[in-house]
Amino acid sequence: MSNTFFKPAPAGLDAEQAAARQERERHATNAISILMSNGPAPSPESLELMQRFVDGELTLDQVDELTRARLQARYSKTTEQNPPRT
Repeated sequence: MSNTFFKPAPAGLDAEQAAARQERERHATNAISILMSNGPAPSPESLELMQRFVDGELTLDQVDELTRARLQARYSKTTEQNPPRT
C-alpha cells in the first residue's frame, strides 16, 4: 500500500514493533481515506496527531481527547466573540 500521509518507520524496530506500527498505520490510512472520500484532507494538526498514533506515542483515545480539546478551544473562542442571537 502506497502511503503519502505518514513518515517512514524509524530504524531499529523489532519485528513485533514493526508489525504493530504497520497495523496502526493501516488503520490511520484507512480512516483518512474514508474522510477524504467525503470531504477535504485532514488539517495538518490532525495529521500530526495521527502520526503520533502511528508512531505509538498516542492511543486512539488520546488522539480523540486531544482533538476534542483543540476543537472546543477553537470554537469556544468563536462563540465568545460571536454569541448566539436570541
